[in-house]
Amino acid sequence: MLIGHQRLWDFLVKSAQREKLAHAYLFSGQEEIGKKTLALEFAKWLLCEDKKKDQACGACRNCRDISQGQHPDVFLLAPRQEEKKNILKTYEIGVEEIRDFIHHLSLLPYRSTYKIAIVDEADWLSREAMNAFLKTLEEPSRQSLIFLVTSDFKNILPTIISRCQLLKFLPVPLKEIEEAARRVEFKNKAVLNQALRLCAGRPGKLFKILARPEILAEQEKQTETFKKLLRSDLAWRFEWARDAAKDAVALSETLSLWLRQLRDGLLAKNDCAALSLEKDPPELKKGNRELVQMMREIHRAREAISSASFDTRLILENLMLKI
Repeated sequence: MLIGHQRLWDFLVKSAQREKLAHAYLFSGQEEIGKKTLALEFAKWLLCEDKKKDQACGACRNCRDISQGQHPDVFLLAPRQEEKKNILKTYEIGVEEIRDFIHHLSLLPYRSTYKIAIVDEADWLSREAMNAFLKTLEEPSRQSLIFLVTSDFKNILPTIISRCQLLKFLPVPLKEIEEAARRVEFKNKAVLNQALRLCAGRPGKLFKILARPEILAEQEKQTETFKKLLRSDLAWRFEWARDAAKDAVALSETLSLWLRQLRDGLLAKNDCAALSLEKDPPELKKGNRELVQMMREIHRAREAISSASFDTRLILENLMLKI
């Protein structure tokens, strides 16, 4: 279900109706904001056997197969994830994976007018994979349509970006997310209201919390850990860094939570608590300049751990020295 992004949807639909679709699009925006969902919904609309003017029927064979990930002309590539000893590790998309992907894309459509390729988290493509993908972007087949989805397009080669039409996804207005939430039968109104506040314009985040309400309790623990870090000695901080570095995906979520906490605390400190995401923003004793500098350091660390070129533990230890 697509929530928000009506302007982008209308642009793609009208481009298709006028036969002006680009051969490749780069969807850029925050995590869980709806980028991959829009790509899949547009694929449904494009291949739908009984579509209305601007909506797919959702019931025909093509729509059902795309929803189930079984359509022979729609390919989804994403970084491989593997859990070992309760630690989730994400691997880069390698050159062999992208070559196999390109081969499938080069074949004639099996039962549709298009071959549609969606690369989720395209910033996880290895440098070799990006270079291998360049030729496909330079010389696309007429039947192919490519969507690159990323929350960090700065990690994508400029030569790839220049060959795609860039569409930027902005946070969805709260009113639109609330309207979608009303259609969900969720009995715990307190959790629903808290999820609406914390999703910050990201529909995917809302439904992730509703599916796993225990996330809220986990975030409370992470908040307490952050408070402890700020008043602990360097030995305990480095011990935390050693353990946290084992799961880069969870770590990114943790650093995002810290940024939200500092943002809300900064707003409350400057009599703007009404703009905070938390119902009860934390009280922070540090000055405005110190808080802003901490946010910058955490943001830099979060950006750095998304790249496989850096050692996550060293990044965290450096961060511990600066906050």
